[in-house]
Amino acid sequence: MNLYMNSEHFKVQKKSLRQIVRPDLKEESSLKNRKICHAGRNSGWHVGPVLVIWMFMTLLFASKSFSQSTSLNGYLQGRFTDDYREVTGFSIRRAKLWALGQAPVPGNWFYKVQGIFRYQNEGSFTLQDVYGEYRPGLGYLRLGQMVPDFSLQRSQPDYDIPVVERAGVVNALIPSAETGARDIGVQAHIQPANKIIQVSAGMFNGNGGNRAGNEDRKFLFTHRLHFLFSLPKGMEADFGYSLAFRQSSGLAFPKIYGNKFLFHGNDFRWGLEFFLRHSKWAVQSEYIEAHLGARKASGYYLLADYGFTPKNQLVGSLEEYKDLDPATSDAPWYILGFNHYIAGNKAKIMLDSRVQFARRRTNYQSIIQFKLFFN
Repeated sequence: MNLYMNSEHFKVQKKSLRQIVRPDLKEESSLKNRKICHAGRNSGWHVGPVLVIWMFMTLLFASKSFSQSTSLNGYLQGRFTDDYREVTGFSIRRAKLWALGQAPVPGNWFYKVQGIFRYQNEGSFTLQDVYGEYRPGLGYLRLGQMVPDFSLQRSQPDYDIPVVERAGVVNALIPSAETGARDIGVQAHIQPANKIIQVSAGMFNGNGGNRAGNEDRKFLFTHRLHFLFSLPKGMEADFGYSLAFRQSSGLAFPKIYGNKFLFHGNDFRWGLEFFLRHSKWAVQSEYIEAHLGARKASGYYLLADYGFTPKNQLVGSLEEYKDLDPATSDAPWYILGFNHYIAGNKAKIMLDSRVQFARRRTNYQSIIQFKLFFN
């Protein structure tokens, strides 16, 4: 399993905690580790990569005609992976492209369109986010395809997280884990002027992103609340909870049950979150449970990082995820990492090594990852 968090916390590049928390394997072999971290290849609409690149470059060169409030963005994460048994080689973990900005209509209307290239989609392009957003001043109201607000680490952008993947429990137990973490619906986020309390509530189709519509006339409801505090000596803290509920009439949860199983019944999930941040170090942890009928899957992660120089960072983490698949191991993963920030989060090199002491054998995995923003 993996255990990860958010951090660019050095003095020369310090961000507020509010920017971090509200930005706009476990198996006997390492197969499960890779499976948990990624959505299935059938989870999105695919467009030929040559066409998408051509479209992106056309927009890029035509960007002078865009509104000044519109921006084009993108980044690449390439990596080398070795599990010392079956898998070794290079891959593209992510290559994202997105456009966001203010819509050309009166009022505080904004939009975002985002897609991604990933190796499990064999180089094709998958739609991730596409939504419109109204910002009245104390939060936002968002309609379209998005990430339901559940879990602290899921709300943090992957390029900010100081380990190569989010925690396995987060990747497996968020409500839309099987469809790239996305669903289609409406979500409101309230953030008072003092920003001490932030609360969100959402209503979604419940069968994931990139779907034609609601397949069973039932809905997913989500809610998250967290508190942000400034502490002495420049420290900041965040703690809160997440809730999600839906009635399933036959949804597949392979990251919980394994393949070839359809769940029918009540699906209730909840999580607790905590984050403490200093200028040089940070600690983050979450615990999540999914109650599927009378059965329960659960897990946690604990992550700490320390910036011993402005450009170098040590990371340590522990995570455990207990699913309902008897073919996998529930033993925890122990993770050590090192990050070198070439230009903050715009360009960095990450080294990640982990070990799991499973019942029948010990599993290892090492990853070297390079991340580069396109603009």
